[in-house]
Amino acid sequence: MMCTFYRVHFQILAKKLVLLALIMAASMPVLSADARKGKVLFVISGDKHGFWLPEVVGPYQVLYDAGYEIELASSTGKPGYPRGRLTEAQRRWLDNSLLKQQLKEPSGIETRDSRDYLAVYYAGGAGPMFDLTAHASTKKLTEAIYKAGGIIAADCHGTVALLNLQDESGHRLILNKRITGKANSEEGWFARTHYPFLVEDEAIRLGANFIAAKKGEVNVVVDGQFVTGQNPASAIPMAKALLAALGQLK
Repeated sequence: MMCTFYRVHFQILAKKLVLLALIMAASMPVLSADARKGKVLFVISGDKHGFWLPEVVGPYQVLYDAGYEIELASSTGKPGYPRGRLTEAQRRWLDNSLLKQQLKEPSGIETRDSRDYLAVYYAGGAGPMFDLTAHASTKKLTEAIYKAGGIIAADCHGTVALLNLQDESGHRLILNKRITGKANSEEGWFARTHYPFLVEDEAIRLGANFIAAKKGEVNVVVDGQFVTGQNPASAIPMAKALLAALGQLK
């Protein structure tokens, strides 16, 4: 009888705890789009060679959790080809995030208005080497965001989207700027035989002060309105630097 008594009371207590948890979850504040701090545009490659998914998920989570609204666009206006493995924690987060649907239905660059964004971020992967090196719409949008004082961010091969940006006088925005991206030491046979150029070589050729760390090391470079990361390992640290830069905007 005594065991039955305790078992019944334990079941009642367990139900009360579940109910309390549900009430607390329902009462937790969820920021609406209007309540968030501002918008950041994420751009991925739509090329068949793919974009690096961890370089999207990690930075997205950092900025979203900090209160920013994020919109996603692809170079083609269609879903891209994700590459790379997520951690189990990242996979669970993605499955319950807005990003999951955005990856299925990204917008086109042409439909975006630069005045809506505090920053634009270009994720890496092999794809950007084929479709973001000379993409007229992304170039125009990014130049407008820069002109308005916004932040231009990129990681790994996403840095190629910065190389041809120009000011109103036709001067390259990366001229004498400290930036980073995929280093020569990190490129393999495929890159050296299929890419139109290597990111480090081209950035230096075009006048940037390219900062490369050792292969695989975290490396984030901030110079004015540019925030760049070298490789996949730098994606989340880059996002944190971008977050700090956004906090400095007036």
